[in-house]
Amino acid sequence: METRFVFVMFGLCLLRTRNRIHNQFSTPKLPMKKLSFIVSFFFSLLIFGNAKQKTLKGLLVTGGGHHDYATQKDIITKEISKRLSVEWEVLYEMDPRRMKGLLSTDDWAEGYDFIFYNFCFAREDDTDFIDKVVAVHKGGMPVVAMHCAMHTYHPYVKGKAEEKSWNKMLGVVSSGHGPHVPYDVTIVSKHANHPVVEGLPSKWRTPKGELYMVPTVLEGTTVLAHGDNGSEHKPPQPQALTWVKEKDGFKLCATTMGHHNETVETKEFLDMVANGIAWVTRK
Repeated sequence: METRFVFVMFGLCLLRTRNRIHNQFSTPKLPMKKLSFIVSFFFSLLIFGNAKQKTLKGLLVTGGGHHDYATQKDIITKEISKRLSVEWEVLYEMDPRRMKGLLSTDDWAEGYDFIFYNFCFAREDDTDFIDKVVAVHKGGMPVVAMHCAMHTYHPYVKGKAEEKSWNKMLGVVSSGHGPHVPYDVTIVSKHANHPVVEGLPSKWRTPKGELYMVPTVLEGTTVLAHGDNGSEHKPPQPQALTWVKEKDGFKLCATTMGHHNETVETKEFLDMVANGIAWVTRK
């Protein structure tokens, strides 16, 4: 909005300048042509800039145990919409069986620009169902995922963790978490200019926290930030906290942040998630 305002004001100033020059000189044909071209150029930027900022249609899939999803769904949709133009639909279901039924339909993801997972259904072990959900994204649907989405659809599935389809989609394997204590978030310096974390502080501390253990980062995943809750707590080493992946025909941005509402409400978290949505939906 601010950029468009600057373009408008600059264009108006140019038009006023053109009129003044025209009043003072009767035949400055070449300068007038040049000035008209400049004015047209800036108004073209204004028009095309508006066209690029289309409204995204997002589906927030949320619900399950251990978290205040009723509040978080409102925080996320309201606050992200202040940062990006998003038309939200919310699939909110606390019961795992009913959520499974909703995600088992053939067209549940049709018509959206991205899917945002903020849910917690760890006990699901139906691999055919899980593979069908993953197939939606292999078809090109962008993904944003947070917190307990990393503990969903794999703990009770048999097989090697790194070979389970949900983990392969996420790009990491996460198992367990530390205590409920604040932790430090540190941006990986060599990726500080990545669009997802660009402009964020190089380091900040969460008001509350539950740091997830991420023992395995799969090939093709780029870690953008680490979380560290101190050597006196488990996990004692910094853990992958925010990452991106562009593989298998779709883009993903994920973070293990977000257990407490107080963290979800922070500017850093919301800015990062909004950046992630913009990045995964960018062609």
